[in-house]
Amino acid sequence: MKLFVNQKEFHTESDHLTVSELLNEIQSHKPGVAVAVNDKVVRKVNWNSTLLAEGDQITVITAVCGG
Repeated sequence: MKLFVNQKEFHTESDHLTVSELLNEIQSHKPGVAVAVNDKVVRKVNWNSTLLAEGDQITVITAVCGG
């Protein structure tokens, strides 16, 4: 399946991938992460049940402390 993560092409062998599984694959499953799929924010409680589809646009944002 081909996805776009932060505007970069990403390929996975799986045909059924959740947001949570994608974050594990790209090693972004950590505190302070927010995810949007096709410009719609996905709440963390829904990461395990939100399935991704071919061509989805995923934005992963990580909060950073500092000034």
